[in-house]
Amino acid sequence: MKMGKKIGALVAALAMSALLALALVGCGNSGSQENTDFMEKGDGEHLVCAVTGKLIKIAPAILADQLGYFEEEGCDVEFQTVALADAMASMSVNKLDIDLFGIVPACSYVSQGTPIYVFGGTILNGSEFISTTAFDRELKTAEDFRGLKIACSREESGQIYLKAYLQDNGLELGKDVEFEYVDNATTALEGLRSGQCDLFICNNAQGYTYSTTMDDIKVPAVPADITGDYPCCRQNCSDDAYHNKFQSLVDFEVALIRGYDYYLNNKEDVIKRMVDYSAQSPDYVEAALYGTDEYRNMMDLSPDPHTNEIVQYYKAMLSIGEIEGDPNAMDQYATSEVYKRALDRLVSQYPDNQTYQKLAADFDIYNS
Repeated sequence: MKMGKKIGALVAALAMSALLALALVGCGNSGSQENTDFMEKGDGEHLVCAVTGKLIKIAPAILADQLGYFEEEGCDVEFQTVALADAMASMSVNKLDIDLFGIVPACSYVSQGTPIYVFGGTILNGSEFISTTAFDRELKTAEDFRGLKIACSREESGQIYLKAYLQDNGLELGKDVEFEYVDNATTALEGLRSGQCDLFICNNAQGYTYSTTMDDIKVPAVPADITGDYPCCRQNCSDDAYHNKFQSLVDFEVALIRGYDYYLNNKEDVIKRMVDYSAQSPDYVEAALYGTDEYRNMMDLSPDPHTNEIVQYYKAMLSIGEIEGDPNAMDQYATSEVYKRALDRLVSQYPDNQTYQKLAADFDIYNS
């Protein structure tokens, strides 16, 4: 009987433990569900979005504003001109909702433990090489870069991904291939002409400007052909905007995707609008946004966040020592939740629209 009581007590204790475990699992699931409740809230909120100068790389957002798409989607957005560094700093303390630039600053802040959410795309593959016309080396593999000296700006996204690619493929940075940060394009051009550097990694369409106005400068290659796709400017938002204005972000994204559709299908009008907006020449705007028979533009204006590539880019920055921090931190902050809801709404409303159908078909490829 004594043994029976002990066994009975043990069985009862185990049963109670099992019940507690189930209760805890239930609480965990409930908590997880509660953690996503904010995604159904936050509509009708005022959004402040930073823009930098009159850059046309944010053409879908500019078009959405000019064509009234934000208003039609019930999105109350205010655009403010803010310097890139100031925009990210303001978002980090919830003084700004959105900016449309800077994957490098976003990764840097996340690595330091600051919640910056990357929720959409602005530009993919935005860098290109320029060289003197005397440069005759083919650039197709990592080995083709051995012995080269390359100038670049710290903020240029292509240089980060290229460094990681070369390192991953057996080249020692600083020894087999050298990179040097420069403050401006003038310094880089002088370096090319004097032989101090072989290549300059610059932003999309700078190569068009230099190669069409300078007889001794050309675009020999682009980083994306060697490394594969990489994110450039992204749509970033603050922690406050993501958790307290989520549905307003969805409305913003719906309007922006509509702007992207207009960009793809109304070339002549878009060029005219961007010329008026930026005061750039029609030839430059066409080359930058669409390319020409002589110039291949690399700037892909897709609004897809490409979360897979964002995570890879963050890890590339870690691997070359550009940042330090949790190697998995960006998994949480590279999010497709806003974009997917916006795209689903558009596919439902416009089932015959080829742009939306193509974006929907590509979604799982870039966001797994």
